[in-house]
Formats: sequence, structure tokens, C-alpha cells
Amino acid sequence: MREVDLPMSKSVVARVAMMAAVDGGRTPDAGGSEDGEVIVKALKSGEKRVFVGSSGTAARFAIAYYGSRSGVRVVDGSEQLRQRPVGTIVNAMRRLGTRIEYMGKTGKLPVRIEGCRAIKREVKAEAGESSQTISALMLIGAGRGMKINLKGGIVSPTYIELTRRLMMKAGVGVRKQGKVIKVSQGVFRIVDKIDRDWSSAVFWYGMVAVGEEKELLLKGLRMKSGQPDERVVMFYDKLGVESKETSEGVMIYKKESLSTCFEENCKGCPDMVPVLVATLCRMGRRFSLCGLETLERKESRRGTVMVREMGKLGYRLEFDGEKMWWNGERCRRQGLADVADDHRIAMALIVAGAEIGNTECINKSYKGIETIWKKA
Repeated sequence: MREVDLPMSKSVVARVAMMAAVDGGRTPDAGGSEDGEVIVKALKSGEKRVFVGSSGTAARFAIAYYGSRSGVRVVDGSEQLRQRPVGTIVNAMRRLGTRIEYMGKTGKLPVRIEGCRAIKREVKAEAGESSQTISALMLIGAGRGMKINLKGGIVSPTYIELTRRLMMKAGVGVRKQGKVIKVSQGVFRIVDKIDRDWSSAVFWYGMVAVGEEKELLLKGLRMKSGQPDERVVMFYDKLGVESKETSEGVMIYKKESLSTCFEENCKGCPDMVPVLVATLCRMGRRFSLCGLETLERKESRRGTVMVREMGKLGYRLEFDGEKMWWNGERCRRQGLADVADDHRIAMALIVAGAEIGNTECINKSYKGIETIWKKA
């Protein structure tokens, strides 16, 4: 049985790094992903210009953190990240008393921040663009206590719940009632143990489901971690992948699968969708996935890109911005794979059986994976 090392959860690394920054605690290990390294570096930067690469999490967390500290900072990112919105966290921090100016396009990086240590203790925040905005506000709110009133629909509530659980574990009280979150004033305790990454484990579930791997031990992975992508266990059970927790991690192996058409709501776990789609197509399973309204706001327009790239491999998919489906219709294979510089797309296309020339973008969430998956 092959043993596979996984990176630490970059979602957890980001939140623990923010806790450490807020209370001057010990910075966590970046955990085997470029995103983790960027987040850790951004939150302890002594520079006037804080560069966050292509990490949307680092951008939103840095804007919140430096907005609640004294001093002037510029937060900027890659050209790819400059196309993604940061307006909700900027608007929220302005309401809290921070002065922030857009240095380019409105709603996009770069931004100039004049921090305010004495931020207000209550804020309205749009919850429909990114759960990272709400998580960032919750984490900085521990310094003074904060009431956060959520506006609009709540996207990826599972990640808000992950933040709440981690804050509670670190000794800061958080209550969520409907669209109101109340953060108690408190000091974060050091979080020594960071779980391995379920979002990265999705790749290996796909490889087992399509028959590229037979049996794997995902070292250090833990069930009931609170990570949203742990839903992969339930999804892939229907696709013939058994999961068994052991003292060393989670063992996965192929079993018989009986279902023919796969229908699931993926709201709250959008990161697993590209690999899931690739798996279903390669297995020849008709499917219908809903809850995909955030796919077009990721590193690439993931819904559009997956339709295009799976089409090159001979699968005619449909996507309407909220739902993606495949009725089994095939088309002629053509064209070279294009991963759109997106780590999730690259991993999905490997599972789909495509040949991709550049896997460097995968390092964003899983450094060294190419060496691992090509290893005999």
C-alpha cells in the first residue's frame, strides 16, 4: 500500500496565522503549500508593501489585519489576483473606521491602507462574495469584541463555521445566530496541531476512483476535522472509494460502485468540484451538481474552464453559473490541455487523464505533488 504525504490545510494555516498575528503569538509552519507560505509571510511583514501573490485568502486577511493595526500599508498581488474582487472586505473595514483607497480599479487590488487600532465593535458585512471576508472580521474582532451583521446570502457557510470552531478551540468565544455573529473579546491560545488538508486529499480520491491507484494511506489525515472538503468521503463512497481512519491517517481503496447517475449539492465545498467533475466524466457517470455559484470567482473561471477542458477530452458538459451537468453526450477529442494557471484545474485534468505540460501552479496548494503522483 502506497503512503502519501499531504500538506497541512491552508485554510487552517491561514486562520492560525491570523490568530498569531493578532495576539503576537508563534507563527505556524506554512505546511507544504505556496499559499500557506504567502499567508504566513504577509501577516508578519514589516514592509510597507505587502505582496500576497495569487492568494485571495492572504489578500482579504491582510487587508483586515493591517486595517486594524496602526500604520500605512499597501496590499497588492499578482495580475491574476488583481482581477478578483476584494470590495467586501474593504467596505467592511471602512465601516469599522479604517481608511482604504483603491490605487487602481475600484474593488480590486492594489489598496492603500491607513490602519486604525481602535476599530469599531459592530459592522455590517456582505456575506455573498467570499466567506473569507467574514472569517477575517471574526479573527480581528477578538481584540475588542465584535458584532458582525451579515448582509445578503451567505456563501460557503462551512468555512465560517471552520473559523468559529478554531477560534473556540483557541479560547475565544463566538456565537452565530442567524445572520449575526458575536465575537467575545479575548486572547488566542497557541494552536499547536494543524490538520492535514482534505482539499488536497480530493485529488487522491479521484485517482483511486478512476483506477490510477488501488489503495493509499493518506498520512496524518483526520476525520471530523471540520474542513468542508471532508465531504469527499461521502461523495466518493458513492463512486466506489472506501475510507477507513487509522492511527496513521485515512486509508482509501476501491470497492464496488452501484450508482449510475450522481446528483449532489456542492455548496460549501467548491474546491473539490473540478476533481469531482473529472472523476465522474472519466468513470462515464452522468451527473448533476448544483451549488456552484462561486466557481467563476476563483483563480480562474472554473466552471467555464472545466466545460472547455473536458470538452477537449470528449465530454460535452453544460454549465449555467449555478449548476453543471453531463448527460453522457460525447464529442470529438481535440486541442491541448490548458490549466488556466489554476491548481485545482491542473489536478482535475490529471485525474481526467489529460497530459498537461506545466504543473507548477499545483504548488499553490500542494508542493511537490508531481513527484508524488508520478512515483512508481
